[in-house]
Amino acid sequence: MMEVFFVISGFLITAIILRTIEKTGKLDLLSFWKRRLTRLYPALIVVVLSTLFVAWLLRDVISLPYALSDAVATLLYYSNWTKLYDYVYPSIYGQTWSLSVEEQFYLFWPVLFSISIALGWRRYQFLILLVLLALASMLWRYYLIYEGVPWSRLYYALETRMDAFVVGGILALSFDRLRDLTDSRFWRVVLNLCVLGLIAVIITGRPYDIDYFKWRQTAVLLLSAATILLLSSTRNGFFKWVSCLSLFMFLGRRSYSIYLWHWPIIWLLMQTTSLREFQLALVVIPLTLILSSLTYSFVEVRFLSNTRKNQLEPPSQRA
Repeated sequence: MMEVFFVISGFLITAIILRTIEKTGKLDLLSFWKRRLTRLYPALIVVVLSTLFVAWLLRDVISLPYALSDAVATLLYYSNWTKLYDYVYPSIYGQTWSLSVEEQFYLFWPVLFSISIALGWRRYQFLILLVLLALASMLWRYYLIYEGVPWSRLYYALETRMDAFVVGGILALSFDRLRDLTDSRFWRVVLNLCVLGLIAVIITGRPYDIDYFKWRQTAVLLLSAATILLLSSTRNGFFKWVSCLSLFMFLGRRSYSIYLWHWPIIWLLMQTTSLREFQLALVVIPLTLILSSLTYSFVEVRFLSNTRKNQLEPPSQRA
């Protein structure tokens, strides 16, 4: 479920912003946005151009204008807005709606920090603002449900997803104090139960059902924050051990490239072959891993190393 990744993204990007402010006492908005583009755009361009070339080769069976239109929406980060109404079957870059939501969030999120610095706000004042912002997003979502909007209006829009990023930001701002909870045996038990609850909601939840947005989405946000807190603690535990396994570390480093490659590959194969689901998986999984590993090694790592020379940013996959 994308809520989990949005909370993680909000947490990571806020932590990056806080470290920048602590070091320099300010936040250079242009430099921030430049770093975001440097982090995300090179791999995105490689995937889009590569798959467009394949679509061009297969233009006799694929609608090239349709693919080009989706590519433009993806590269300009507005693909989520093309899916709010009457959207049924995902397009070639259908998965990039979430990347568009993230980038739209990144536009205004650092501006809030810059305003708070200019106004001389204390951290608790800013936290109050963020709590109100998260509540406003939740209440707006409930209002839209009451108005009877289609699930796609709730699923793809920025303002109905924004509370996930804000919850992650609240966690980052409160992390130093909340981290002490992990020293308590009682709270470690509670946090482990939250992880189990998150797994249960993810397994049973149906984000393509309007009822999902009535309470499950909010539950996933809060449980995701608790999971991040547990996995970020200095205490060892089962879930932290699992998250540090070599397989998950390998996939985590390549998660952005995997995210970019997997759906275009599936879409192209579904348009040009009659492979069944199991057969499709046998082709998609190894091909995605190969292409994402190449993209990570020759594109992401190169630009990541150049970016880190000019900032204190830690390794991250989607933030």
